[in-house]
Amino acid sequence: MLLVAATILTASLTLNGVSEAFGVHELQRLVQVSGEPGVSAQPVASVPSDADANANSVRRMTGTSLLAGLSSLPVADITAFVQGSPGQVDSLLAAPPAAAEVAGLWGGLGPSERSSLLAAAPRLVGNLDGIPFRERGRANARYLSQSLAEVERNLATTTDDAERQLFTRERAVLAQVKAALRAPDGSPRRSLILLDPADGGRAAIALGNPDAADYVSYLVPGMNYGVEPQIVNWTSTAEAVYREQVGVLRELAEAGRGPSGESVATVAWIGYEAPDLFSVGGLDRAEIGADFLEESSLGIRAERGDHQPFISVLAHSYGSTVALTALTRGSFSVDALVLVGSPGSQIQTVNRLSVAHGNVYVGKADWDPAVSSGFFGSDPGAASYGAHRLGVVGARDRITGDWLNGSLGHNAYFDVGSESLHNMALIGTGNAALVTDGSE
Repeated sequence: MLLVAATILTASLTLNGVSEAFGVHELQRLVQVSGEPGVSAQPVASVPSDADANANSVRRMTGTSLLAGLSSLPVADITAFVQGSPGQVDSLLAAPPAAAEVAGLWGGLGPSERSSLLAAAPRLVGNLDGIPFRERGRANARYLSQSLAEVERNLATTTDDAERQLFTRERAVLAQVKAALRAPDGSPRRSLILLDPADGGRAAIALGNPDAADYVSYLVPGMNYGVEPQIVNWTSTAEAVYREQVGVLRELAEAGRGPSGESVATVAWIGYEAPDLFSVGGLDRAEIGADFLEESSLGIRAERGDHQPFISVLAHSYGSTVALTALTRGSFSVDALVLVGSPGSQIQTVNRLSVAHGNVYVGKADWDPAVSSGFFGSDPGAASYGAHRLGVVGARDRITGDWLNGSLGHNAYFDVGSESLHNMALIGTGNAALVTDGSE
């Protein structure tokens, strides 16, 4: 029925002489997108009925129809829409369409349409899951620059103390994101794949190329890891994981125990407002964080299509509670999950988690007050939970025989040269059989 209605409406629009404005090519794209598996059909009624009504009609659109409608407009009109209808953009990002819908629509756009959207609506392009990460990174780099300029203008003109405090906080968040994007010499490429400076801010920085990497690891932090105080540090941690994973793959290839040429990407993901000492007592932020982690995971699955990477989640402290909450929903799955310094969750067994082949590993360092506490529910390191042990006390590397250091306390799991970091790199590259478990 949709195809028949589309054909009739396309013919009508062509007869009225408006096919170039929005008719044939746009309608055909909407029909093509709606026919993809897992993608909801977009209503044909969203197509404008005359050439002069495009901008007005776009204002009545929602979801992927809005994105499709914007793509048909000139850059100047897209810019005017974004500036004149910020609430509509806010609503779309607050309740985004399914990542599969976004990926299907984006794949149907031409290069000029994508470029127009990226140039005129960078916030939208940069923060919709389902759009390729390379283009999201370019869009968010533009959005970051625009946001810094705007907040400086606001600070220069406001006389209200409350506004000044708000703008100052936003500037601090943006400045730290900009600092985290500065890669030292010899580092992998860094790209900003998520930016929301509101309130405490949300951001994610990818190292490497998640659009093509064979292995992608998301690092999920815990308490006190807000964007402004920790995005620089967390990005450095993601680089430590990246380098360790590259080293593991190289050593295995040189030893004839693995293929050559495989690639990795890591994501420093502060995609939720992490709690501080005064807000860590409840699970509200874990639930919200789980929502965002779910969206991010569905986004990369949709964007990668038939070329799926091996996806791992490396979660620390309260971040493990976030990851456990997300992975019990059944809406997405990962290939491996690592929990270190975990205060637990309401999940009581690995059988409730959407993790392939039960690839759940738990690390517990001495003098870490969070582990074994079960503060938020069951301890994932308990024998009854069914997870594998992740060695963190110090051991010999099973590939090279070199000594790996032990970790002490709550914040040493990602230390360079540690057994813990090496084990996480093995798990993140699908080499969990080489993980040490602390018994050797």
